[in-house]
Amino acid sequence: MEEIKVVYNGNLQTEATCGASPIVLRTDNSADSRAAGATYTPVDMFVTSLGACMLSIMGMTAQRRGVSIDGATVAMTYASDEATHRVTSITATFRFPGVELSEADRKVLRAAAKACPVGASLSADIEKNLVFEF
Repeated sequence: MEEIKVVYNGNLQTEATCGASPIVLRTDNSADSRAAGATYTPVDMFVTSLGACMLSIMGMTAQRRGVSIDGATVAMTYASDEATHRVTSITATFRFPGVELSEADRKVLRAAAKACPVGASLSADIEKNLVFEF
């Protein structure tokens, strides 16, 4: 496992790197917490990780079945508790424009999304709403 290094740059902003990857991920807090709101917040990254994981697992599953879900998207929204700012629910709406899938493929892909390791790592207290628009 590659080490992820996060550096606090001040002004509620961070930069993260992972192993030898040349990609630098930056976070900022939201404008409502008196930050610039210039990029993803840490909570945005948390929710994005779930969506990316689900689509990746679905993609691997589709490949094994000999089908393509290229161009599939997932729109992520979340709600949080006002007092604690803890995420209380996440909704993921999957869309498959131009993708023809059998009912059997759809069933397997739904199950794959639900089996992603990020989702399995989330607290059971977080409601997960998955919507599939085939």
